[in-house]
Amino acid sequence: MPGKRARRHFSQLSEFERGLIIGMKTAGWSTHRVAGQVDRSECTVRNCWEQWTREDTHARKTGSGATRKTRRRENRRIMRQALVDPTGTRSTIRADVGVAIVPQTISRYLAEANLKSKRPFRALPLTPKHRQLRLQWVQARSMCGMSQIGKRLCLGMNPGLFGGQMITVYGCGGTLVSGTNPPTLFYVTLPAQLV
Repeated sequence: MPGKRARRHFSQLSEFERGLIIGMKTAGWSTHRVAGQVDRSECTVRNCWEQWTREDTHARKTGSGATRKTRRRENRRIMRQALVDPTGTRSTIRADVGVAIVPQTISRYLAEANLKSKRPFRALPLTPKHRQLRLQWVQARSMCGMSQIGKRLCLGMNPGLFGGQMITVYGCGGTLVSGTNPPTLFYVTLPAQLV
């Protein structure tokens, strides 16, 4: 029978054989004894048992790609952290779980469970005063028609630059005489203290 064992060594384990291996190993049988019983190599039995103890599953992995770095228990902890603290970021969830994974992996796990993590602010939100100035700028710009170019200075603040204490002033310059001189648009960035 050595030829049969050599052939079966390279064939895939069926679900039934995997269940047999796990059942016998759970009952306390040695790897050598289980391998003889199911007519597989000791390495195959050991790999199946290690997969069961490591991932709590005996099923074959579907698809290709890198193996998951987290176990089911850690995945449940990620989900629990997202539910307990909905305002937590991916980095805080990663620190709480204590697993070396990238934030994109946490986002993918949460997306699989239809959950989300809060993303940190990229820019400060506008204060009511800044909202009012922005609204005035938009209204002045919308009323700045072709006949009023050169007469009106459109002021506004770029909210992305406000975090750096800089304010951008936009202006419409140039005169329109019979359509010969095209209007120009310019902007200057000034420190917030000057405005």
